[in-house]
Amino acid sequence: MIRNQRGQAAIFVALMFNVLFVFFAMAINVGLVVHDKINLQNSIDLASYYAAMKQAEILNVIAHENYMIRQSYKLLSWRYRVLGTMGLYRNTIHPVWSGETSESVFAPAGARPTICVTYKPTWQEVPPGENLCNQENLRIPPLPEVKVIAGFLGINQGIAALSRQLRAQFDAQCEKHGAYNWWYGMSILYAFRIDQRNRNQVITGLAQNLSQGSNGDFTDLDGNSVLQGARETFLKNLTYANRTAFQNGGEFTLLNSLEGVAVDDWLPKIKIIPTVLYTDVDNNPGCFASPNPIQNLPQRPGARDLLNGNLQAGPLFQWKEDNFLQDSDYQYTIGVEKNPWYVAYVGAKASTKPREIFFPLGSGVKMIARAYAKPFGGRIGPWYGVNWEASAKHSDGDPTDALMAPRVNAGSGISSGNDPRRFPNYSRFPGDKLGLSAKLSLNALDGMKSLGISFNSYQNIKADLTNGGDNDILAWDGSGAPEVRSYEIAAITPDLFDVTYYSIEPNFVENYFPRLQANRDKLKIPSTTPIRPDLGFNGSGQPSYSVQKQMEFAESKGKRRGEAYYFIRDRAHLLTGWLPAPGPFQYDVAGAMNNFGKCTLPDDKMKFRTPGSCVAGGGRTGYSVKIVGRDSLLASGHEVGGNGTGGALANPPKGEGW
Repeated sequence: MIRNQRGQAAIFVALMFNVLFVFFAMAINVGLVVHDKINLQNSIDLASYYAAMKQAEILNVIAHENYMIRQSYKLLSWRYRVLGTMGLYRNTIHPVWSGETSESVFAPAGARPTICVTYKPTWQEVPPGENLCNQENLRIPPLPEVKVIAGFLGINQGIAALSRQLRAQFDAQCEKHGAYNWWYGMSILYAFRIDQRNRNQVITGLAQNLSQGSNGDFTDLDGNSVLQGARETFLKNLTYANRTAFQNGGEFTLLNSLEGVAVDDWLPKIKIIPTVLYTDVDNNPGCFASPNPIQNLPQRPGARDLLNGNLQAGPLFQWKEDNFLQDSDYQYTIGVEKNPWYVAYVGAKASTKPREIFFPLGSGVKMIARAYAKPFGGRIGPWYGVNWEASAKHSDGDPTDALMAPRVNAGSGISSGNDPRRFPNYSRFPGDKLGLSAKLSLNALDGMKSLGISFNSYQNIKADLTNGGDNDILAWDGSGAPEVRSYEIAAITPDLFDVTYYSIEPNFVENYFPRLQANRDKLKIPSTTPIRPDLGFNGSGQPSYSVQKQMEFAESKGKRRGEAYYFIRDRAHLLTGWLPAPGPFQYDVAGAMNNFGKCTLPDDKMKFRTPGSCVAGGGRTGYSVKIVGRDSLLASGHEVGGNGTGGALANPPKGEGW
């Protein structure tokens, strides 16, 4: 019998140590697995956030280009209803001359505006003392012709010759009357047609970039692959174990919700056919003026000769017809509307199989992570109608802008050219019923009485736009900026309607414009399409023009009347969304409401630029990004169509594992 028991405790401790080590190793492994799983999910969250951020930037550019089309339409409307009718000062006196600024309609010109630009003192080339535009439907009988009764008297011959000369001058002025009015009307229409076409081509190219990629990939504004960037973001945030396992057989895939969706389905154009009336003179003796649709050339042969001659208007003849060009991007539009049932979002999915340090056997635990992120908070622009059914191709119902021209869709009829809704006009604020037919709007800019305009300033608005020239569609004379250009800039600056329905980037020219230019081919923008900055740019004279420059210019020049309170006066009022608290980058709720619309720290003097041009206080503009749950994308009760009825998204996550 062995009586010595020394060493038994050591054996017991050794046995217990093995058990404790196994538990310890298991606890460490479980901790590492949990850590790697959390790391994998965080990394895939960041990858989806990165890709959605790139998607948001493209949507921001689309939204801003869409707003530029509205500015072009506002410019057309102002030229038509203000400059085009300002010569009236008999019977119906134009508010510019009467000084009226009331919110009442200017009629009858407000109901049926007719272009007439041969008046003094506004137009410099018009002979002194002449104004064939001083009243609607002007009727001037023919000058009597003095007959030569006593031909042997030289004085009778002289009087007769003088009467013939006066009649010839009278007839010549009447012929110029119709020619100049048609030329001006067609020029401003064509300028709008070209500008909206160019900007629509940029929008379509960017939208195709989002829709026509493969494997979830698309190109960002810097010309880089978003799939590659998201993958690199994912890799850089992995733990060593996850990264090693991923490099030895892991998977990473990206889902772009707009891939394979036709652009016309998620971003249809709002096609319209605006028309204008111009004052023409018939072929009867005298000078009998009346409104004539722009589709009709002036009646007098001499007026047509003038159009083909000094006015060089021949190239405009082909654009006078208002037929619906269904498949042409030359068709007038007011931009695009975003289908709410097609949601822009990005999904990212990855798998790894890390082998932890205390795995003596096996290949590790396979882990899969998935995340979705989406742009939110931005506004590409208003729907044309207030409702959008889930299965509809476009919005319907009452127009969001009650003063906008009727929408024209394939297969629908075109309203009459005398339909007052087709005369260019727009709402200054939500619910506006008057727009530029209000006396306040017509006389919203100070100093119009002394404005002197040259016809040459409008000879150039349609030049050099299709080949990337230095100027834009604002008035210019080829060598400088005339005074009327200042009024046009002041007239189109953002108003209450604009900031309600559009995401407006104050400093587009620095935040986005150079990137578009540098990467146009990769972004599917046609090589022949001029990528233009904001209206007001004129080459070397104003290379960095932007909406905030428009607003600063209008305020510094003092053009806008204080009564016209529908203009946005401070660029900080363009900011929307998150409301930062005091101090840079402090995004919380406390005290935020006191800062709304106030930019306490603009980025003007900083080395970097931010969307909205505001670093602190007031918020941001355009789309932000947030992580979303898969269940929300698959839900069937989304009330996004404006009529209170729910429905499922048209592009939910599809495919294996999504």
